Amino acid sequence: MVRAPLTNGSRFELFNLDLDPAFDLIKRSGAKVVGVQVPEGLKRMASDLARDIQEETCAEVIFSGDPCYGACDVDLDLCRAADLVIHVGHSEMLEGDPLHDKVVYVEARMRADVREAVEGAAELLKTSRVGVVTTVQHIHKLPEVLELLGGRGIEGIVRPGGRTRYPGQVLGCNYEAARNADVDEYLFVGTGQFHPLGVALATGKRVVAADPVTGNVSVIDAAPMLRRRYGAIARAGDAERIAVIVSKKPGQRRMELARRMMSLGEEQGKRMILVYLDRMEPDALVNLGVDAAVSTACPRIALDDQAKYPVPVLTPPEFEVLLGRRKGEYLFDEIEQMPI
Repeated sequence: MVRAPLTNGSRFELFNLDLDPAFDLIKRSGAKVVGVQVPEGLKRMASDLARDIQEETCAEVIFSGDPCYGACDVDLDLCRAADLVIHVGHSEMLEGDPLHDKVVYVEARMRADVREAVEGAAELLKTSRVGVVTTVQHIHKLPEVLELLGGRGIEGIVRPGGRTRYPGQVLGCNYEAARNADVDEYLFVGTGQFHPLGVALATGKRVVAADPVTGNVSVIDAAPMLRRRYGAIARAGDAERIAVIVSKKPGQRRMELARRMMSLGEEQGKRMILVYLDRMEPDALVNLGVDAAVSTACPRIALDDQAKYPVPVLTPPEFEVLLGRRKGEYLFDEIEQMPI
């Protein structure tokens, strides 16, 4: 097995990248030009990756210098420039991807030991039957997580999702694996707060987060995020000129949904404009002169980045709340199948 080179003393020592399948495919396909797309946190490995690919396959390597936020964010220009593209760090989302013949996914698996974090989380769990979810970086640790929970008398439930490759895997835009678990409480194993917060918002259930890298455990409080989101809806209350954003990224391009948002707004007398973007940036909204925006791209644009935008940015379910078309509990925006 050939693994990606590591930088001593750096965070990259946390990851294993198995490049053998990519090397085999490059050789079998006869690809002369290979594109490589890497997420921001692994870009410093670029020169070493390029050297290994060139030495192993004799192919020319072109790296994408643009940001990469997930498997949904395949660089289409790089696909046109290269015979084959290696997309590092994420798993393929599902079968039916129109780029599946052009792109090979090399998953980044973290080496971090899960024991300390899971044992700490077990002390915070209140039920004996919990849903267990994680990201692709820790998906290989799920059997160990379930065993550790079992040793504490806790049954861990792992269910498949419609858009993810592995049972128990969640994405920033899809929590179907959690919603399928039919439990009252969840354990998220992984880094960061966005994914466990997404589980809490998507399910309305209690979520305990266990970080294998730091060993920290916490109970997720979704209330501050909900207050911010309802605040954004309220600020958009007087908006007359509204942009509906459609992403050019193949895994986020929800044109049909965007057109439905356009129709809903127009029915309410709003001045709607359909905008096609590759990257959502504050200047784009300033230049458009709109009062608010509805993003049909990645849900994280509205939830994570609202503070940097000059106008309220809503998700489609939030826009429906604004128009009085949706009532009841907050609905988290999810992308449940490959957009068209």
